[in-house]
Amino acid sequence: MKKQTKLGQNFLIDHTIIKKIIQTSRINKDDVIYEVGTGKGILTTELCKISKYVHSFELDSILYSRCKRNLTHKNLELLNLDGFNEHLAIPFDVFFSSLPYYESRNAVTWLCQRDFRKGIILLQREFVEKLLSKPGEKNYRAISILSQYRFSIKMLLDVPYTSFSPSPKVESVLIEICPRTSPLSNKVIKDIQFLLSFRKKTISFIVNYFKKNYNRNFDGFDYNEFGKNKLVNLSPVDIVRFSTYLNNGTFNTKR
Repeated sequence: MKKQTKLGQNFLIDHTIIKKIIQTSRINKDDVIYEVGTGKGILTTELCKISKYVHSFELDSILYSRCKRNLTHKNLELLNLDGFNEHLAIPFDVFFSSLPYYESRNAVTWLCQRDFRKGIILLQREFVEKLLSKPGEKNYRAISILSQYRFSIKMLLDVPYTSFSPSPKVESVLIEICPRTSPLSNKVIKDIQFLLSFRKKTISFIVNYFKKNYNRNFDGFDYNEFGKNKLVNLSPVDIVRFSTYLNNGTFNTKR
């Protein structure tokens, strides 16, 4: 049978790497897992052995049917659904996924809005570098601000392309994300994404733009703190503070 890769799947086949991923994840017996991308069920099987319960999502109908036949763990729920559906309200402790590049941004944005203990995610190295980009760097984007503000991010394990079938043309990295703020609202996320369209503009320019186009009153704004600085040079915390000020008129001084 021809491999089903129409949804961008690259399946982990290196059992040494799989063992390292499970060991590094530090999942315990009380954890409820939310896995996006059952695939062939290799990681899913291992997760069932070490956790309380696993909700595993697979959008590919052929893979889902195969796993439905082969995986019989009593602490497993298989779902032929999009795990990132905003209407799903399944509580979980640990998010677990190996994501294709095209899903990565949406997944991190989705996680910014959820309440959970930690996430274990296998991502392409290029995207991880974007998540960790610093102020002023070329890849410092909205997703960098959102992820660094919402989570502490730790690189756990390098995963070579030879660990997958079919082999991707890029290296992958296993990361751990742990929430350090309360979940972000969709409005806050949209506001920050819009604000980052001005990433190379000065704060003074942005304030004046909002005055003119949105009829906002910023008479109390202290230009001495940020005024001449470009948005792209601000920290994630300061960008969130500034976005809140622009959209709500309140400047949060807590860092």
